[in-house]
Amino acid sequence: MDRRSFIKATAATAAAGAIMPNLASAATSRLRVSNWLPAQHHMNSHALVNWGAALSDASGGTLKLAVDPAPIAPPPAQYDVVRDGVADIAYHVMAYTPGPFEIVRGVELPFLSPNAEIGSQAAWDWYDRNVGFDKEFEDVKVLTLFVHGPGAVHSKKRITTLEELAGVKLRVGGGGVAMSEALGATPVAMPASKAYEAIQKGVADGAMFPWESIKGFKLGELLSHHLEIPGGLYTTPFAVIMNRKKYDSLSDDHKQVLEDLGGAVGAQILGKAWDDADVVGRALAVEKGSEINSLGGSELERWAERVAFMNDGWIEKANARGLDGAALLADLKETIAKYS
Repeated sequence: MDRRSFIKATAATAAAGAIMPNLASAATSRLRVSNWLPAQHHMNSHALVNWGAALSDASGGTLKLAVDPAPIAPPPAQYDVVRDGVADIAYHVMAYTPGPFEIVRGVELPFLSPNAEIGSQAAWDWYDRNVGFDKEFEDVKVLTLFVHGPGAVHSKKRITTLEELAGVKLRVGGGGVAMSEALGATPVAMPASKAYEAIQKGVADGAMFPWESIKGFKLGELLSHHLEIPGGLYTTPFAVIMNRKKYDSLSDDHKQVLEDLGGAVGAQILGKAWDDADVVGRALAVEKGSEINSLGGSELERWAERVAFMNDGWIEKANARGLDGAALLADLKETIAKYS
């Protein structure tokens, strides 16, 4: 452990020690987490387990997460589920509900994020400093933000050029429609949880996903060609949100635990879990003998030219909301570089 990490760890331990005596005798609070991903997905098997354990440890066992075993609502409805108090906490994909969250979705732009741990911390830091969560999330309490790993192209056939991508039916999230069209593919927009069935039935020939999908959504059973893109063709931000009334009902000590293990710290925990899952997914593709290629050189420049309009479009949206879009995007890139 380097000196900086040691100092941070020591400070965290001291802070935890200061609140633990109060928490040891506190009433237990169980926070219900709405979950829409399959059981084998790392969010269930790894990420939420790790974050929940950290919350429990810091609270002396009095603050616990209870993750729903099955979905109570589709992915686009997760914000509503928390706002309306059906669940206490959810992780919401802003791209699934276009309109209200256009500024935070700057994190989705192409070639930005080298991995999820860096991108997640940078996303929280950048948005918290420059925008603030009262602007786009006024109905809920945002505990943390995180992003998935760099978005790649996974397909039934080899894709390494724009010509090979032309006409390929790709499963995309809400933010990927315009991008895939610009690259010459045919977008098939749907939540991630529907991708396997769509590919299995031939509705899609492949998908834009991070590496974890090879195991997390079992896409390794269907797709054997993979194209890695430096910084990701996109990266999806998730907001970990909490019902405001439920948050307000917690003790000050429990609120402090969520504060200490939310924000940039929570982003790092959840981002690192995604990176771990990406390693597993990529290793599974290698084990299956899949073909893996990387986009680079002049071909990468061609793809970048095709999707450059996305940066311009986001800047215009930010400007329309009274912000300096160009400056915000420059700051986002600088923030990612800082965490890198």
